[in-house]
Amino acid sequence: MDEPVQDLDAVNRELAEVVDALNATPTDDFAARHALRTRQDALRELAAGFRVDADEQRSTEDLRVELAAREAQIDAIYNSGLDLVTQSGGGSQSGGSYTSAGEGAINQRMREASGAGEVQARIARLREILAAREDE
Repeated sequence: MDEPVQDLDAVNRELAEVVDALNATPTDDFAARHALRTRQDALRELAAGFRVDADEQRSTEDLRVELAAREAQIDAIYNSGLDLVTQSGGGSQSGGSYTSAGEGAINQRMREASGAGEVQARIARLREILAAREDE
């Protein structure tokens, strides 16, 4: 179980074995559980490295296409927010006493629920890979 792992399938197989071993290990066997958790963490980190490597193996054009799609996705998320002034009948003709604090909080929650953070992280990763390729 401690030999070097060569591919993602092998990592996933070993992760499954570790999870099975954790489930079979008594909860009071702290040393064994600690060793299994340590191996599980190492395998998860290794699996994450395979995902990064997969992106770096993709063509520049493929990455650009995904980047454009992700940027359109984040634009759609931000453009789908609420304009509570207009929805409440306010605006330049109203003279109402609306403040944008409520709108900001609602829109922020909507963005979080839409996965804006994950999309922005993906955009940053794609830009990082593309920038590195331009520097080569």
